[in-house]
Amino acid sequence: MSYPELIETERLTLRRLSEADAGAYDAIWSDPSVWDALSPRPDGDPAAAAVRSLDKQVRHWDEHGFGLWGAIPAGEQAPVGWIGAWYPDFVPDVRGEIEIGWTLRAPFRGRGYATEGAREAVAAAFEHHGPDRVISLIAPGNDPSAAVAARLGMRQVTEAQTDLGILLRVFELPRPG
Repeated sequence: MSYPELIETERLTLRRLSEADAGAYDAIWSDPSVWDALSPRPDGDPAAAAVRSLDKQVRHWDEHGFGLWGAIPAGEQAPVGWIGAWYPDFVPDVRGEIEIGWTLRAPFRGRGYATEGAREAVAAAFEHHGPDRVISLIAPGNDPSAAVAARLGMRQVTEAQTDLGILLRVFELPRPG
């Protein structure tokens, strides 16, 4: 059974990202709060970051058969963020582990979308890949994302640095049973 490219929840459509999502990705990366959640703010301009990020996610799907989904709330036509599972290759200490990640544009936060979609990502990761645990990498001070991790049953276990020396909190959820 292959990893799902499309999942529909009560309020969300989660679907595999593609090059056709370039406009939506540009809108996501143009939201200053998306940059702020990545603390410290990455260098460069949002349009270039959007192109790099979308290309990386499309390649991740092609290379690994899974990845982040575009998150589309009911009534929207294009992704307003991303939610899903992927390999965070930019953090040496957890390379090869599956991260559950989420990011939404500011107008779509605080509605439970991140938690709803991340629950689907956790379930799919355990069902299709069977890791001993899944993790989430969260910047210090990003309390809303830490709250999502807690609602998923995750707890912070350590910290790790990115390839660029940026410190992130590592949350984990062990495989059930």
